Amino acid sequence: MIATMTFSKWFLWLVLPPILLLLASCAAGDRVSSQPAEVSPLHDPHPDQFSLSEVLSEVPLDGPTVIALGSVQDGGLPHAGCSCERCELARRDPRQRRLVTALGVVIPAPDGGAPAVYLIDATPDVEEQLHLLRPFRWQADEPSVGRVDRTPLDGILLTHAHMGHYLGLAHFGFEVMHASGVTGYCTPRMAAFLRHNGPWSQLVDKGELKLHETLPGQPVDLGGAVSFTPIAVPHRDEFSDTVAYLLSGPRRTLLYVPDTDSWRAWPRPLLELLAEEQVDVLVADGTFFSLDELPGRDVSSIGHPLITETMDLLAEEVSSHRVEVFFTHLNHSNPALLTESAARREIAERGFGLLNRGQKISL
Repeated sequence: MIATMTFSKWFLWLVLPPILLLLASCAAGDRVSSQPAEVSPLHDPHPDQFSLSEVLSEVPLDGPTVIALGSVQDGGLPHAGCSCERCELARRDPRQRRLVTALGVVIPAPDGGAPAVYLIDATPDVEEQLHLLRPFRWQADEPSVGRVDRTPLDGILLTHAHMGHYLGLAHFGFEVMHASGVTGYCTPRMAAFLRHNGPWSQLVDKGELKLHETLPGQPVDLGGAVSFTPIAVPHRDEFSDTVAYLLSGPRRTLLYVPDTDSWRAWPRPLLELLAEEQVDVLVADGTFFSLDELPGRDVSSIGHPLITETMDLLAEEVSSHRVEVFFTHLNHSNPALLTESAARREIAERGFGLLNRGQKISL
């Protein structure tokens, strides 16, 4: 009798409480999951990377095409350590996230085979960005699951050695993809940085990244009537120099300048470059809209042209339809990220635009 009572007490004290706690947590989980996700009307809704990839693959490409894979500054959105309105919205609703700025270049094969696929900059978001490009890379009869593609690209064009533009190279290394000879196009100084500093040197030593040095001003043929030319631009060149890329196709020419100091620092004026190279589309550094975005930091010392300055400089080019201009590389502090902001309205009213993930631009 005593043994039976003792067992009952131990059961009530030790076994029953965890069971009740588990049941309560399950019930609470059901209640939480039944609530609709909060969606802010302030940001443009973006589908997740999987549905966007499917949408992209369903639309056939009419010749060589540039595809926007991201549009914010190196730290992404949300940004580490920040509780601003834009970052908190992105944390509450993953659809409001923004990937770090990058472009894909897809060049269809003339025989109808698999197109050539290039990536401009390897960002911290490279896994998601490769997924967006995968439908163009793989043939229709290849399996879409069940294997690692160790040559997911025909090449990567690197602009410079700031974190948002090359950190994604780590994913091509031994610990992740263990890529097989992916070509990395970059300047000699950038190549030296990668060869002589770990962990990047390991990618070169293991043949995961095959460096192809390119010189500013010298075009490189990618086939399919597409070429690129690195353009030296002034920037904070702590570890490497910095380049923009001039992409020339059979129909249009695009200039990609994700990172630069003020346009006034350019030895060759931007307007002169646009005219001489017959640029049709400019995708430009739009890091900051105004000087008061970062309390406690001097935005002018960070070194980027303000969106307002770029619009003033290119107002006539845009209004006369000589050049289309889209801003990218927006900092998390940039008010233009909010669709209802005065900054966004001013950009639209003046005929400029913001680059959107999934946007296609024919070359």
